[in-house]
Amino acid sequence: MAKKLKKQESVEEVSPKVIAKLPKKIFLYIFILLVVAGVIYFGGKVFYAASVNGQLINRFSVIKDLEKQGGKKTLDTIILKTLINQEAKKRKLAVSQQEIDAELQKIEKNVTSQGSTLDALLVQQGMTRNDLAGEIKLQLLVTKMVDNNISVTDKEVDNYLAGQNNQNSLSLSQSTPGLSRVQAETAIRQQKLQTKIQAFVADLKAKAKISYFLKY
Repeated sequence: MAKKLKKQESVEEVSPKVIAKLPKKIFLYIFILLVVAGVIYFGGKVFYAASVNGQLINRFSVIKDLEKQGGKKTLDTIILKTLINQEAKKRKLAVSQQEIDAELQKIEKNVTSQGSTLDALLVQQGMTRNDLAGEIKLQLLVTKMVDNNISVTDKEVDNYLAGQNNQNSLSLSQSTPGLSRVQAETAIRQQKLQTKIQAFVADLKAKAKISYFLKY
């Protein structure tokens, strides 16, 4: 009789533990099913780009073709952006949102004066305002790192205006209004700044240690 009681007690002691384990296992099974369902649902977007009459087009085949078309150019652009950001970090340089917004306003004003809108222009270029803001930030960083103390002589302005007038006279289209000396000086200054920026970027890339793992 005592042995039977011990057996009953042992059963009573074990059974709550078994019951307690069941909900955990069920929860685990449900979790696994949800993960699998999520992979199946989102996997299509991750691994496939489209479906044509039920035939799936692998997303990686699209990426492969894009890399063939412009992989080297895109990679070089990313490398260049990385180098500029690294150099700016070394020099503890930054660009504020106010500076970016100011440049955006200048660009938008210029585009509007030509009878278009910035949004329409961005759509044509396949860009967004965030993309443009990123390009502006990069340009401002480089400008800060380059000696922008640029001088423009009267002779350079005269030669620039003369060149513009010659172009207008040779053009078969409707003549455009001539530039003022201030506009000519600004254009020359911008050209010289771009030349300095190109030299700075080339030097930055020449001194950098760049390892290519892919060849395009």
